[in-house]
Amino acid sequence: MAEIQNRKADLLNRLSRLEGQVKGVRKMIQEEKSCEEIVVQLSAIHAAMENATKIAITSFFEKCLEESEAKGEDRCAVFEQLAGLLLKARL
Repeated sequence: MAEIQNRKADLLNRLSRLEGQVKGVRKMIQEEKSCEEIVVQLSAIHAAMENATKIAITSFFEKCLEESEAKGEDRCAVFEQLAGLLLKARL
């Protein structure tokens, strides 16, 4: 359970940094910074979003596995859910 709480805190921190990055790019556009600089920052935002998504999926997967084991449910359903989530996330 502590691991899930640590991931939650990590995810929230990452999302806060992402908000800051997006605000920074908005400011760069308003200040008419170079397209190259803006694209570099957008690429960094994209990579950070992918990492945040991976953390969220990992937490979701662990929680679903724990719940299915506690209920004596089949793991295949959890794996199907995860596969669907990965397809949506395009990871």
